[in-house]
Amino acid sequence: MKTILNIFIREVLRLKKRPAAWVLLLVIPTAIFFYLGAIYEEGAIEKVNIAVLDLDHSDLSRKVIQNVGATPKLNIVKSLNSSDNIDQIFINYPNIKGFYVIPENFQKNIYSGKQEQLLVYTNSSNIIYGNLIYKEAATFINTLSAGINLKSFKLHGVPHEKALKMVMPIRVVTKPMFNSYYNYLYYLIPGLTTVLLQMIVFFLAARSINSEHTDNTYNELLKLSNGSVFKIIFGKLLTYTLLGLIVGIFIFSVVHPLLGIPMSTSTTPFLWVVLVFVLSNAMLGIMISTIFKKESIAMGISFIYNSPAFVFSGFTFPIMAMPAFNAWYAQLIPYTHFLNAFLKGIEMNTPFSFLIQPVINLFIFFLVGYVVTAITLLIQNRKITV
Repeated sequence: MKTILNIFIREVLRLKKRPAAWVLLLVIPTAIFFYLGAIYEEGAIEKVNIAVLDLDHSDLSRKVIQNVGATPKLNIVKSLNSSDNIDQIFINYPNIKGFYVIPENFQKNIYSGKQEQLLVYTNSSNIIYGNLIYKEAATFINTLSAGINLKSFKLHGVPHEKALKMVMPIRVVTKPMFNSYYNYLYYLIPGLTTVLLQMIVFFLAARSINSEHTDNTYNELLKLSNGSVFKIIFGKLLTYTLLGLIVGIFIFSVVHPLLGIPMSTSTTPFLWVVLVFVLSNAMLGIMISTIFKKESIAMGISFIYNSPAFVFSGFTFPIMAMPAFNAWYAQLIPYTHFLNAFLKGIEMNTPFSFLIQPVINLFIFFLVGYVVTAITLLIQNRKITV
């Protein structure tokens, strides 16, 4: 145990001499995390600029425009006319994210019993704007349609209460859970900070062994460990696991609370999952560092392996909808399994039993990393001693 502690102290002192390590350990957690939080500080889109084109100029079309203007999420910034080229609206007015077109004979067709259309044009190069504009249109048009039908039924002598039930026989009540605020800050920042945690630990550990060869200090390490592969691995592993855990605790106890992300009662008990997550990534980083003696190659491999973690994890797009190869590759990244545990343990506050499988998967990463590292070091040490 004393030897492992000595290797740990030695590794910490070596890290102090690496500027890149200070950037990973200090700049990213203290600057990048809060910078990302500032980007999503608003949490949700408050107003979307739109335009309207009224080709009917009737009482009903004006009522539609009034409904659009009264919608909390929409802001009418321009009234178009028939001379405007519809195909050029988004090019000529880049601040407009969508517009509604009320066709000719809109009122006449509706009051004569014909179905009419409200045309919704959205700049869906940003899918958030497109979805929001369509959602708001569907909401106020359904309300407006219900009002027209209600008026029609009452004119035909149907009692008000009965007419109301005929117009709305089914009422939908939604109850969003786990991010009831639809807040992008609450949704994205935990994912971004934790995937960066994986990359920080992995990149630090990916220079743990090969840097010894670069600095010609590996024989010194071998002598300090009395030739024990076990002591070398766990001395290095202790260093990067402890540093990673400190960053992880900083994320959950400082970054998220300061950004206003709601804390779950299960956050503190969940830190043991963070420990396993950090442990598995530190071990994989040490494995890469052992296999590839050139630091540049090891860092390149680490970047290629870690860069798709966020996209492939299922955070932004369901794994089940991915092509077979992508879905398979996603399982080879520790973050996929950590995210599974995070969503269940923090967001959904599920019992411990639901976290067992993802944690087992993380331990498998650790075991694979340890076995490969141990075998590789044994082979390399044998060549050195021969």
